[in-house]
Amino acid sequence: MSRFGWFRVPALAVLMLIPGNRVSLTQTQQDPYQVGIFCIPLPSGQRTVNVSNGDELQRALDQAAGGDVIMLAESATFLPVAREGSFMLRNRAVPPGEWVTIRSASRAFDAGGALPLSTRVDKANANVMPKIRATMANLGALRAEPGARGYRLIGLDVGVDDSVKQVVNLIELGAARDTTVETEPSDIVIDRCYLHGNDAGDFRRGVALNGVRLAVVDSYLENFHDANSDSQAIAGWNGAGPFKIVNNFLEAASENIMFGGGDPAVDGLVPSDIEIRRNLSTKRPEWKTGGVAAKNAFELKNARRVLVDGNTFERVWTSGQNGTAIVLKSANQDGRCTWCVTEYVTFSNNIVRDAASGMAINAAETGVKGTPLPARANHIRITNVLFQNIGAAEWGTGGKLLRITNGVSDVAITHVTSTSNPNGILDPQNTSDLNPNLTFKYNIVERRLYGIGTGGNEGITTITKNFAPFDYNQNVLVNTSRTTEQSIADVALKSRYPLVTSVASDWDAVGFEKGSYRLAPASPYYRAGDDGRDLGADVDALAAAQAGPPSSSCGPATAPVGRRPNHP
Repeated sequence: MSRFGWFRVPALAVLMLIPGNRVSLTQTQQDPYQVGIFCIPLPSGQRTVNVSNGDELQRALDQAAGGDVIMLAESATFLPVAREGSFMLRNRAVPPGEWVTIRSASRAFDAGGALPLSTRVDKANANVMPKIRATMANLGALRAEPGARGYRLIGLDVGVDDSVKQVVNLIELGAARDTTVETEPSDIVIDRCYLHGNDAGDFRRGVALNGVRLAVVDSYLENFHDANSDSQAIAGWNGAGPFKIVNNFLEAASENIMFGGGDPAVDGLVPSDIEIRRNLSTKRPEWKTGGVAAKNAFELKNARRVLVDGNTFERVWTSGQNGTAIVLKSANQDGRCTWCVTEYVTFSNNIVRDAASGMAINAAETGVKGTPLPARANHIRITNVLFQNIGAAEWGTGGKLLRITNGVSDVAITHVTSTSNPNGILDPQNTSDLNPNLTFKYNIVERRLYGIGTGGNEGITTITKNFAPFDYNQNVLVNTSRTTEQSIADVALKSRYPLVTSVASDWDAVGFEKGSYRLAPASPYYRAGDDGRDLGADVDALAAAQAGPPSSSCGPATAPVGRRPNHP
């Protein structure tokens, strides 16, 4: 019998949940960073229903029973016929452990086919995918009824008819109006699908995730943009979770992935247990010259227990905002969510590149003037991350690597390598801004115009005034200031920082292997950390996380250890 399984990360103990059962996370939680991860085994079919047009497809959905496999002719186009204006995933009595599978009839998606389980599809694979099209303004191609559960979509090309110029959610898994978790859709998987907007028009969002145990895996989402609103490839704000977003191509003009951004209709809800692995988050280069406003690659405004591991985030320029790639904050967006909070986030083994600035962590904000602030963001771990080409002129002004502001507590930044951040390493909001319990260790970062803080406050002054109590140890500042008007000698730069700081006179002095960000054995920073590891990012561990395990594996997941094998 197929089951959803939850796994705790990094614990090896396994908690298996049959779909529809409820287990309180507070009853099983030990480490507050541990993320409830679920596996999504491919269900076995009991009855095959072949369909070739929209009438047949909706009739099959209306009559579906657990174990049905609805086969869509791969050459056909399916247009909605339901009174709701979309293909509707109905709230039917699907027994726990059984599924309704909606899939391409192409054998390419079978176990022995060209696109088997755990293979990321590309838009070039659309030739073996049946086409499902949205045909009405602001109504998506597929929607889930309240309480709908037990659906898996495989090998579908889901898009918008050329006559439609505006769609909010291409696939809507939860309309965000549910006021209880029990009425939200659950146990729905989008697997090896091609989801896309069109060049002309406003296509706000690829998938709305507002439910329980929802997943988007091995899929290709592109061309989501809206001139009148923020746009996302994937977003959720009223779903309890857990959520799995693994091994996808994600292209959107605003936030490629976002949780929060609207006040939940479920009182007290914080989207939780969010697994985001091995995705490529990018923006279309022609949007930059075409004037399409761009925002962040990844943003959290209300989220708890989030694992962001082995992803690449790229192409964020100064436009709709200041070009910061990663934004983490607590936000009372519409003035009704004082409980909203972002906390217990692990951001590990990621590449962040080609952006005006790197990462901003803001404790709390409100979207409605005069309303209360939410709970402050807290407990953020940033480890084994490579930042590349931050602050280059082509992406706009900025060049800040990290900003931590307005009272964020318990941020840990370890084993980061940043090859370019010309306007600063780490800034608070101002000289009176206290963000306590900072850990900053084992990092290799460029120091060009500014470092940790600016001017006379650079270094130990800012660390002590704005981030105390702190744990600062074994960081390397790469001094590239010599060609600037703020040139500073290595000795003078070192004197501004705690004694455990090293200063490299240039990047050659760091000692990377040729063509790599791996430290050579001759580097003074090779295995120099008091944790037994290289300083800076472990690129072997990063590459392993980016390759990762199969996205639908049911084996227990483990947290990234970040160690690399010994060199011969």
